[in-house]
Amino acid sequence: MSQQHQKWIDLVIQKMNERRWTKSDLAQVIGVSAPMITRLLNDGHGSDNLKLAVSKKLGIREPWEEFEEV
Repeated sequence: MSQQHQKWIDLVIQKMNERRWTKSDLAQVIGVSAPMITRLLNDGHGSDNLKLAVSKKLGIREPWEEFEEV
C-alpha cells in the first residue's frame, strides 16, 4: 500500500472517530457489509467506487492514489 493510500485510510479513521462511528456504522451508511469496511481499512482493498463513496460520505478530499506527472 502506498503512503498516499495509508494517509487516506488514516483520514477515514480520523473522520469516523470524530463522528463516533464504528466500522458497522460506516458500512451501513455506505450500503456495504462491515467486513468490506474492515478489509478496506486494514488492507486497503476495495473498489474505487467504494473509496469514492467513503470519501464523499466523510467529506474527504484527499485522493487515495498518488498522482504523478509522467
